[in-house]
Amino acid sequence: MKFTTLKQWMLVCSLVVIVALIGCSKEIFFEDEAVVIDEVNAKEFPIELYVLEEVNFGKYEPEQGIYTGAYVQKDKYIHGDLLAYEELTGQTQTFKVFTYNSEEGISKQDILKCIAQKKTPYIKLVLKEDYDLTPLYQLIFDLKLSYHTPIFIELYPLTEKEYKVSQYKETYQRAYEILHKYLSDIVVVWSTDEARICDMALYYPGNGYVDWAGLNVYIPRYKNGVRYVYEGTTQLDYWYKSFQNKKPMLISALAISHFSKVDHAYAIYETQNKLMMFYNDVLMQYPRLRGIIYMDVDMAQISSIGKEDYSLLGEDGLCETMKSLSMPLKIHGTLENEMRKSSCYMKYSIKASMIEEQLYIPQEYMALCFKDVPLRKLRHFEDLGGAIYYAYDDIKEYCTTYYKA
Repeated sequence: MKFTTLKQWMLVCSLVVIVALIGCSKEIFFEDEAVVIDEVNAKEFPIELYVLEEVNFGKYEPEQGIYTGAYVQKDKYIHGDLLAYEELTGQTQTFKVFTYNSEEGISKQDILKCIAQKKTPYIKLVLKEDYDLTPLYQLIFDLKLSYHTPIFIELYPLTEKEYKVSQYKETYQRAYEILHKYLSDIVVVWSTDEARICDMALYYPGNGYVDWAGLNVYIPRYKNGVRYVYEGTTQLDYWYKSFQNKKPMLISALAISHFSKVDHAYAIYETQNKLMMFYNDVLMQYPRLRGIIYMDVDMAQISSIGKEDYSLLGEDGLCETMKSLSMPLKIHGTLENEMRKSSCYMKYSIKASMIEEQLYIPQEYMALCFKDVPLRKLRHFEDLGGAIYYAYDDIKEYCTTYYKA
């Protein structure tokens, strides 16, 4: 009889403990198993997720804001005067851009003028089909004769020309080593045309041979005689996410045609919209973009077969658009001091889920986006298929993050 009474007493105590645990389950949810939910209650949708992470900053990378630059050497309206371009567009320029080849070099006077105007030379050096390094040595010779100043060199951009992968990489790597051996205060930019995004990984010379990463975006009205349709930022997005945690980045060339000799039609409104997209939306959506360079040139001034006019200064509407876009930008007129480490938002495109009016992140993204967040301390759900979702509000307790739907 006593034994039966003892068993009853123990059973009552156990029930009390279970009820108590259920009553306080909200406070120890992270130690329990996930709550199982019906899949139909989880509404999945894409978001752009931004997470503040510590990164190694590159040479002359600003913590905030951007550098701007312009190529104006062939602009018939201002005859290469960068200060006139600044006045007409209302935009301070960090870089004065030069293209370099054996026929068109850079003189001591060019560098002195940059110094006098407090501009940084930005030099584009294209690789010839024969992989000859002679123009590189000539560039070094020209620069060594000039006064000391920081210089950005866009080395052998990956254009639509055909290059042998191994020979291109070996030539680039050798050129990078030579530049850093003979020139002290330089930043070497590896860039790719937007049209080469699909195979850029094959030609990428490696992190040890790149100081900054660049993207060249040319938007003609016609290409190969066919009306060109720009597909938006899909390619840019892929390029950006490939480098965002490795290198500082800039749009190393932006050229938007407002007139083509193919149909002799103007597209001012379309050009204005694209300028707004790049100088507003793109710079806002991609936090580690540190610069943007406009190629202000009418291709007919360069070649007899040139048909696209990328210049801005001949159209008052385009200049006014640039003025309105430039005012809110934080533009650094001169280079910022080099930083070793700092924090920057990394951008991830993921699919999140809305469960009971709360945002949840699928487990598959946690290691990529929130690797330092302790999962056991987060509320979580499990669907009928075994997939686990973590509460975004809890994640924010352990890192700085925001998202855009």
